[in-house]
Amino acid sequence: MAEDLPPPPPQAKSGVRCASCGFDLVGVALGQRCPECGTPVMQFAANSQTSGKAVTSLVLGIVGLATCFSYGVIGMPCAILAIIFARKAELQVQAGLAPVTSLGLAKGGRICGWIGVALNAIGLLVAFGYIFVIVMSLI
Repeated sequence: MAEDLPPPPPQAKSGVRCASCGFDLVGVALGQRCPECGTPVMQFAANSQTSGKAVTSLVLGIVGLATCFSYGVIGMPCAILAIIFARKAELQVQAGLAPVTSLGLAKGGRICGWIGVALNAIGLLVAFGYIFVIVMSLI
């Protein structure tokens, strides 16, 4: 009789956190709700693997900032990609495919990306203004 029972759902081990609030889900089974915020626990996130998209977002955001005075040629695409990858990393965390700790990297990449977009736009305006002045002086 005991052999006919289905196996119990897997339970979270120590260190697995809720994707919404970061609460430690130790002992909570799949399908139950987080005791802290009530979010359904659909799957357990990886414990130590940081989201690659979050790391990529931060790296591209820093490159976008570092190259912001290259007249937007290198920096603007990097800054825009940093914002895109940050959003994808946040969606991974919400889906439970990446740990909550990846949100900090994604947020940093998004902030660097937006600052990079602004500074690269200024660089582009300066470049176009410079070209405009040169063309007008030749006429």
